[in-house]
This record gives sequence, C-alpha cells and structure tokens, in this order.
Amino acid sequence: MKIAIPTDDGFTINQQFTTAKGFLVSTIQFGEVVEQEMRWNPENEMMASKNEPFQNIFDCEKVIVREIEFNQCNFLQLHKIDVIKTEETLVTKVLMQYLQTVMQKESDTCCCP
Repeated sequence: MKIAIPTDDGFTINQQFTTAKGFLVSTIQFGEVVEQEMRWNPENEMMASKNEPFQNIFDCEKVIVREIEFNQCNFLQLHKIDVIKTEETLVTKVLMQYLQTVMQKESDTCCCP
C-alpha cells in the first residue's frame, strides 16, 4: 500500500493539500514503512495538466491531509484514493498513528477457526 502526505520538506504536513511543494509517498508492507520517496506536486508546476491533477499520486491508496477542498476530496475519491484528515503536523507521527490504528484493527479480527 502507498500513502501520500502533502509536504514541503518531508517532515511536516502542509496545511493545505494543493499548496504543498510535493508529496511524501510511503510504501507500507506488513505494517512497516519499507520505502519513501518525494514526488513534486504537479499543481504547483507550470506544465501541470489540468485534466489530470495529482496524477503522480494515482498509485496511492490513501492520502493523509490536514485540510482539503471538497472538490479535491471528491476528485481523489473518484480515483479510488481514500482521504484521511488529521490535525497532526509531523509526517512521522501521523504515519505511526496510522500504522498503530491499522495494526489494532487487524489484531481485533480473528482469522482462526
């Protein structure tokens, strides 16, 4: 699974989704972050395609944001990307909180007969 977080520096979550310089994309496997990469935000680039905004995060299943406009949220959801809102400001903290929540949900599910 891949999670995108809007950020300018890779450490703090940008207040607004579209104004971030880029997205820190974290690849999650077996409850751990196994890879991270910074991807630039095409909305802030001169040559951005208005037909396909955020095309560089379409391979992500989730986006964690602090604030997002309604139409942007709908656009992402139409592309099968879940939008998770947070008040947290640090990327590492929000990732850890997300992983703990997912692991807790999985541990509550019994897979044994």
